[in-house]
Amino acid sequence: MKSKISNILTRVFLKKGKNQSGAAAVEFALLLPLLVAIVFGISQFGIAFNNWIVINNAAREGARLASVGLFTEDKVKAYAPPGFIISATKSSGTGKGNPVTVEVTGKAVDLNIPFVHNWGNITLKGTATMRLEK
Repeated sequence: MKSKISNILTRVFLKKGKNQSGAAAVEFALLLPLLVAIVFGISQFGIAFNNWIVINNAAREGARLASVGLFTEDKVKAYAPPGFIISATKSSGTGKGNPVTVEVTGKAVDLNIPFVHNWGNITLKGTATMRLEK
């Protein structure tokens, strides 16, 4: 009895194994575009997030400079790599203790994820507010 069952099981599994040759290669070929898109998406998101941090740091430094009356767009642009910051503007705060706001606009990254979508060049904005010291 055991030999009949084992013979049947052996034939079923052996036939199944012979019919599925190359199945792993087909599954890999189907999933490869998804895996590539995920890897590139993660890396591009990481680059964009780093650029957002740089822009916010430049805005904070610009607000610090504006709070003591030393704000210039060139000084704010010096806090990032050359050509990275597009513009830096400050609101006109008046009187000691009142808030002054600096807004910095910069390049993020040319987001292009294979097999998904090309978003093109995205700009990021960072703002910071501090009290006027002078």
